[in-house]
Amino acid sequence: MKKRTGLFGRTPALLAAVVVVAGCTVIRVGPDYDEGQTWSEANAQAAARALTSSGVSTNLTFVRASLWWEQFNDPLLTNLVWQAFATNRSLLAAQCAIRQARALVGMSVATQIPQLDAKGGYTRYGTSISSSPYFANNYDLNKYQAGFDAAWEIDIFGGNSRAIESAVAGYEASVSDYASAMVSLGAEVAATYINYRTAQANWEVACSNVVIQSNTWELVSSQTRSGLVSDLPLQQATYNLEQTKAQLPLIRFELEQYANALAVLTGRTPGDLQEELASRCPIPSVASQTLCGVPAGFIRERPDVRAAERRVAQAMAEIGVAKADFYPKFALNGSIGLESLKWSKFADGGHRSLAYSFGPQFSWAIFRGGSILNNVRAKEAAHAAAFNSYEAALLTALREVRDAISGYANSEARVERLGKAVEAAHRAVTISEDLYRRGLVSFNDVLLAQRDLTSLEELLVKAQGQVAIQLVQFYKSIGGGWACRQVAPGAGAAEPVDDGALLKE
Repeated sequence: MKKRTGLFGRTPALLAAVVVVAGCTVIRVGPDYDEGQTWSEANAQAAARALTSSGVSTNLTFVRASLWWEQFNDPLLTNLVWQAFATNRSLLAAQCAIRQARALVGMSVATQIPQLDAKGGYTRYGTSISSSPYFANNYDLNKYQAGFDAAWEIDIFGGNSRAIESAVAGYEASVSDYASAMVSLGAEVAATYINYRTAQANWEVACSNVVIQSNTWELVSSQTRSGLVSDLPLQQATYNLEQTKAQLPLIRFELEQYANALAVLTGRTPGDLQEELASRCPIPSVASQTLCGVPAGFIRERPDVRAAERRVAQAMAEIGVAKADFYPKFALNGSIGLESLKWSKFADGGHRSLAYSFGPQFSWAIFRGGSILNNVRAKEAAHAAAFNSYEAALLTALREVRDAISGYANSEARVERLGKAVEAAHRAVTISEDLYRRGLVSFNDVLLAQRDLTSLEELLVKAQGQVAIQLVQFYKSIGGGWACRQVAPGAGAAEPVDDGALLKE
């Protein structure tokens, strides 16, 4: 047996080989991802056609307004949205998903650097005479060990690099998911708040009609007692009044539902917001504005579309991870430490107790019954599914934007028409009551006019709330941050204003 000349006495050739291997260019197997594979020229052109085919005026441009809820000038609405961002449980779960994805990135990066483990132990051995012909007696031995093990997989074919690429894309997708959750949450809080104020306005309309119909009932009751009219008009006035009063319990129930929904959205216990919402406030509204076609590139950055695109990249990287299993894996392993049968020599730590080993290793999966190939096929199918999900998200985004623009414009037109109808209905009620007092018309004319007024006022209130909700849906459809304003011809396009990062980690 040759005497050792030192830890590195006989390893210069091996160290040189390690340096050469470590410096080799990594061969990244599998397809490389390019965003042009998802947001292709064909997709961009199709999106542009879908969003501008409605004939939008060219003197309209976009200005960034990420805090879109502040345009309603309702401090309570603004406060509720920020509370939801801070305490909503679903949004907090999305934050946890980001932290989890970031940790997975760290785990993937760790595969690229050498791993070092400490080890140590004490073993008591007992040998028997029967176990070997060379032992004349039983022996009891002690063995003391302590040291370090090191391993480093050299990523020649890029399997680990692809895993990192996949983890990073997954992390970016989780960030976009969080942004998408914020957009949806803000829109849901605003829509629920608008519904509450709409129901509150509907309550006032119902109460106002109860007053009108009560006055009519008093008039008819007086006439009936005087014998001027039969009992029929009184019964008609009674059921008309009671029918209107019957709407009040339904409206109270709606108010309770919306208040409880807002409480849950803002992370509170149902019932906590009733007092805060009780004060009368008008339905949130903004100055009438023109919404226009959205530049196609903005749809690409919508959070849910961006998340779907990142998952396409993640799925493509996973193909590379799977294909890397076709190729051999190379690693450098080593250990160094102290070994001794006696504690005195072990603790002494002398040269005689030193033990070490290191060298390159490789492994290659020669036969796995087709599992590697089928794993690649599975990853390719997952990539195809992710791509189709991206296309679906893109088409859904385009539809939602067009629907929101059309819904807002038509809701405003409906409010204008219903406003005129309500004005006419008020005049009709006044005229019919006056004519009835003079005996020129029957009570049926009064009854019909009051019913029409009640119905039209309810429709107007709901339509006013729908205008605000459609505007919220528009902001949601474009990712929560783009509003239109009209620019004077020749003034030039307004520059987008940076909205700051809503994502606070």
